[in-house]
Amino acid sequence: MFMRSPIRTALFVILLVLAGVLFHSARVAWGSPEVAPSKMLGLFGGFVVLGAGIAILFVTTILPAIVESMTNLFFNPNEKIEKDPHSDAISAVARGDFEEAIEAYRMIYEEDPNDTLALSESAKIYCEHLNDPAAAAELIEEALKKEWPPEGVAFLSSRLVDVYWKYQHDGASARALLLQIIELLPNTRHAANASHRLQEIDKELALED
Repeated sequence: MFMRSPIRTALFVILLVLAGVLFHSARVAWGSPEVAPSKMLGLFGGFVVLGAGIAILFVTTILPAIVESMTNLFFNPNEKIEKDPHSDAISAVARGDFEEAIEAYRMIYEEDPNDTLALSESAKIYCEHLNDPAAAAELIEEALKKEWPPEGVAFLSSRLVDVYWKYQHDGASARALLLQIIELLPNTRHAANASHRLQEIDKELALED
């Protein structure tokens, strides 16, 4: 950590050693009843000079090295920071440019067909900002036609249930999809979550009858 300034670091160590010797001499002198006042004054002056030297070397050599090491621990300036692939779409949403956001997410999905979040966020924009839940449902329905790992199926299916039930109030489609999740992914947390949502939908449908 201190290799960039070995001379000043060596001086810092030497001053610390001298301070230790001076401190020991002061303790011995303080315990002696015959100590001369001039000697005590000299020891005090030595402490002041050594303290100032140690402080200057610490601030100019040791402290910067410690700060640099701590900084590199949390952020290495030599490492290239990768841009979040969703940043352009997120910025477009923040500006209220929802069509551009949809296009940005479409391009993300084309580059990474496993990016389920891009699909989910697109569906959310269609429903919440463009008032077009039908487009959201079509987007996810089309995506579910391809092969997905269980996590992907569960995630996209859950988003599609949101579209069916929350935005289209299509209880039949939502229930059918939840039952499909339970059947395809038995004894998993996805099936348990689907069962819970199915009960909630059934309760709301019963209240409407």
